[in-house]
Amino acid sequence: MQKSVILLTTCLALLGGVSASAATKNPTPANKYRYAAKKASYYNKSISAYYRSIWTAARKSWNNSKAFKWSTTKNKKSRTFTTSVAKNSGIWTNATGMAYNGMSYDKTGHQTGAAMYLNRTVLKKYKYNKKQRTNVAIHEMGHALGLSHNQSGSISVMNPANRVHPLRNVDIRGAKKVYTTPLSTKKVLASSAKPTLTVDHLKDYSNGIYGVEAIRKDAGTIVEGKITKSVAHHKAPKNYYTTQTLKIDEHFKGLSGKSITFTQGGTTKMAVTDSEVLHQGEEVVVMLAKNAAGNYYVINDGQGMFVDTHTSNGHELFEHVSDHTIYTEDMLH
Repeated sequence: MQKSVILLTTCLALLGGVSASAATKNPTPANKYRYAAKKASYYNKSISAYYRSIWTAARKSWNNSKAFKWSTTKNKKSRTFTTSVAKNSGIWTNATGMAYNGMSYDKTGHQTGAAMYLNRTVLKKYKYNKKQRTNVAIHEMGHALGLSHNQSGSISVMNPANRVHPLRNVDIRGAKKVYTTPLSTKKVLASSAKPTLTVDHLKDYSNGIYGVEAIRKDAGTIVEGKITKSVAHHKAPKNYYTTQTLKIDEHFKGLSGKSITFTQGGTTKMAVTDSEVLHQGEEVVVMLAKNAAGNYYVINDGQGMFVDTHTSNGHELFEHVSDHTIYTEDMLH
């Protein structure tokens, strides 16, 4: 199984709107993911009746367009699902929503699983009304079915910073094009089935970097290896930053050597209740910097830690400990 995130942004909360003169005339572009046919079922994981109704409204919007048909399933193990979270740290900082393409594929390279998220914390913080939250849900469903971002400033639900636009004709034509364009060979499809990262924020970062790309760029050292020793600085039951010793298997950036010791935060005095501690024996990729004393620590308040989960289609997959996003090894160096 493979997962990917789609890095999407939403600055209309700050800008208040988009000029109609900026509307694009071309169909909304496609991403590299698509289902075998222009239909898919999903499981609605949202516990909140309010957010369940938002996903339902988004589904009906796509279904009314005749470009793609979403249906619901009662199968809790469905690899395509919708849900909501309440987060505002790490990659979720100011993120209104998120879509994971490529949760799974069939043998021909067709997507068989995708995840769609709304972030309650940010949507509430910036006072999105229900219609605007539905627009974000339509946007995430658009990514899941195979659409990329439209132009910055476009009149499109797939505008990278959309808040006010519902599904538009350019999006409908884009979705129809996705499912009427002949596919490449099975071999090409299978080889292209690799995760990519996309997330939706209050601010449009489409001309820059954010999330794991920014962490990767800022890190002075990136290594992969196995945790051989963990020294806790605080007592259970809370999870706190620890000092870790890593036996290095791969050097991706900076340091060369057989092992390294680092803290999961900038100081051993840090005590963060929602931090997840690495454990002895885990295979990890860590992104590190040095403090004033010359000691290594995980950069960005401990965000640069990724735990090996499993291998899929020849790709080693790592889980970001702060938000559980899945990355391939080559995305981390």
